[in-house]
Parts: sequence; structure tokens; C-alpha cells
Amino acid sequence: MTRAREHLHLLQPLRFYFTHQHRHGRGHVMAPRSRFLPDEVLGLFTRRAAAPNWAADAMPSRPAAPVDIGARLRDMRS
Repeated sequence: MTRAREHLHLLQPLRFYFTHQHRHGRGHVMAPRSRFLPDEVLGLFTRRAAAPNWAADAMPSRPAAPVDIGARLRDMRS
């Protein structure tokens, strides 16, 4: 942060994913703000949240038809 002359972009993840957890675990924890950014300096920053790149692609243009998983599994066995 000491070398920035005009612009400084600080990135912070919204959540951290972890692999070793209880089987009913959520898989992530919310990321706390850095201890190097005290409340007194928060007014100097512009806060933005970016949408994930896959968000636009993941939204179908029309609702998907329901799928009968049980029927598909029975068809695979016969």
C-alpha cells in the first residue's frame, strides 16, 4: 500500500471455502474485514461487490422441466 500513487484497489473475498468439515456443514465461512483496516479509515474507501462471472450464464431463460430421478435410475437398472 505504500507504493500506490493514484489508485489503490484492495480485494477481499466475501467467504472462504474449506474442505474438512462435518457432512452437514455449509462449506464456507464469512470472511472478516482485515485487522489492518480499522473503523476510522472505512470512510476513505468506496465499497463495491462484484457478481460472479457465472451468474449471468447460470440463469436459464425459462424454467427447467422437472426431472424424475427415480424413473431414470429404474431405467438404468433394466
